[in-house]
Amino acid sequence: MLNTMNNTCSAYCIELIRCLLQEKEIPKLPDSVSLQELYDFAKLHNVEAMVFHALEQLEMDNENDAWQNWQNRAAMILTQSIVQLAERDMLFSALTDAGIKLLPVKGCWMKELYPDIDYRQMPDLDMLIPEEKAQEAKRIMLQLGYSTEAFEDSPCHAGYLKPPYTEVELHIALLEEDNGYYDHVWERAVPVAEYARLYRLSTEDEYIFCLLHLNKHLEDAGTGIHSILDSAVYRQAYPDMDRAYLRQELEKWGLWERILEIERLSDCWFVAGKEVPEELEGMAQYILSAGSYGTLANRSRQLLEKMQEKYKNPLLRGVVYWIIRTCRPLKEMQQSYPLLKKLPVLLPLFWLYRAVMKFIRHPKAIWHHVMLVFKKGK
Repeated sequence: MLNTMNNTCSAYCIELIRCLLQEKEIPKLPDSVSLQELYDFAKLHNVEAMVFHALEQLEMDNENDAWQNWQNRAAMILTQSIVQLAERDMLFSALTDAGIKLLPVKGCWMKELYPDIDYRQMPDLDMLIPEEKAQEAKRIMLQLGYSTEAFEDSPCHAGYLKPPYTEVELHIALLEEDNGYYDHVWERAVPVAEYARLYRLSTEDEYIFCLLHLNKHLEDAGTGIHSILDSAVYRQAYPDMDRAYLRQELEKWGLWERILEIERLSDCWFVAGKEVPEELEGMAQYILSAGSYGTLANRSRQLLEKMQEKYKNPLLRGVVYWIIRTCRPLKEMQQSYPLLKKLPVLLPLFWLYRAVMKFIRHPKAIWHHVMLVFKKGK
């Protein structure tokens, strides 16, 4: 949380990453920051592998319990990274050989831009496939030893798990809420020479998608410093990107000015090592406190703030909030409850069923959410 976060810890963590990537001398651990505190912050932001490699250059106490745990974590992340890339390449072959077009995005390619494969941690592999190939892809994934039991159905992607390290999301749409920009995404994609049906977006379009995804998280529950780091790493890897094209496309989303702020913050933290200017301090603190996956409080606040102008009455605002959270769109509900594809008229009953089942399965979490929204809504 903002009021308890150690700003020295977050600043030191960012400095370690910058010095590591720029191959500069690694500064010593400040007296006011404990190793455990630094580990907790780095892990919250999915950068503990990079921070570990930076600290390795210092004389660390190998008998320290926190350091030993960190060493074990770093070894696991390296193993995970090796397995993820091997699985990625295997899936490239298996799916494309089966006649399925494949467009990997985000970490699938971003991971290769970092100096070592474990520097860029990623929870899953994201790939786009044609919607009509979703069932064929599922059959292949199950044959390859993946399972789907651990995931709730989503209207735009299917999640697959192969323990202990590999999660895959096969998307049929790049963004859940799109303005039509990606309706013809395959026309934007270009073939990759090594595989017959493997595609990539252009350098600029890959960056645009990463930025759109970053902004989606910023406007939802928040995102961590690893997303801001991606911007710096990507721009340094491709310094000749067509900035006029980037501006033209991002202005279609009304995001050009927001992206310039993100890039300025990224440069302050990970390129120049300068103090964050006052006008970016709010964004910086929001990101530092959110962590990689954001917070429930952020998600609730963001939605309530969007509703504030439209619904002045706090009680009405709260009611509308819960209607939005509970009454999900038909297409989304059909993914979770296939019977709705034949009988869409039953949608209200399934809204009620979904709400009751979530309360039965996660009563404490739901009650915590209710109280959180009540406080925010006031």
